[in-house]
Amino acid sequence: MADQTPIIVTDNTLEGQIATLLRYLLAAAGSFALGRGWIDSEALQALTGLLTVAAPMAYGIWVQHKNKQKLIQTAAYAPDSVAQVVSK
Repeated sequence: MADQTPIIVTDNTLEGQIATLLRYLLAAAGSFALGRGWIDSEALQALTGLLTVAAPMAYGIWVQHKNKQKLIQTAAYAPDSVAQVVSK
């Protein structure tokens, strides 16, 4: 039983809150630009679609990169019989 890997659960709700805040800010900025006549409704729809796809994708890549860096740091401190850092 001691050899089993524990299940790690986080209670980080900050990610969801930031995503919601960014969506509201994007909607407000788009509405402001549309009201000022800087962009038309088609451009607003295109930008909104682009950002709602690109932002979560970029954030997911960044989180995966940070998690991999943490895993590498943890493996570097573990005994070689437990974990080894291999560079390809």
